[in-house]
Amino acid sequence: MIVVKQLMDHCHRFFGSRGELYQSEDADILIAVYPATRKRGWWTYATLELHKMGATEYLVYSYQFEQRMITHLARVAAQVIRQWESQTTRMESGSIFSLGDTIVEKSVLNHMVLTPAYYEEAGLEYYTNGKDVIRFMMLHAIADSEAKFLEQYGLMALQEWLAHSGVDSLNVTRTPAI
Repeated sequence: MIVVKQLMDHCHRFFGSRGELYQSEDADILIAVYPATRKRGWWTYATLELHKMGATEYLVYSYQFEQRMITHLARVAAQVIRQWESQTTRMESGSIFSLGDTIVEKSVLNHMVLTPAYYEEAGLEYYTNGKDVIRFMMLHAIADSEAKFLEQYGLMALQEWLAHSGVDSLNVTRTPAI
């Protein structure tokens, strides 16, 4: 529990707000939810115990609080835990997670893709307490068509397509770019 508190404090320094803890039945981990601030206009959802399975924690974002984001992040965490327990390998950039449902109501986005924490200030992406080194990565909600494009052409091609299309990846109700 000491590392969980350290991670919460690390996130607080970067996000400018205190996180509220949640636990989901989908995965036996804690998730902290950090509200939007004037500096950061989006809510941030962070896993706090996945570092035990590959030294990585995951971040998800939305412009307004969405309870379903907690559920989906826990479902992704469950997939990460299963892979770690069966293969002892961690997920890398470009890993795709099927959500089994849309990210939020009135959305068609039903997958998530893992990337570096692009939207964060330098220093957040790695946390160390002198013993543990924990990496933070972010998940972007994508549509089925975008997930298929990613599988066929790779993460760089998808990122270029989304950037060229002007996609705001924090908008979880956006229309697919592909």
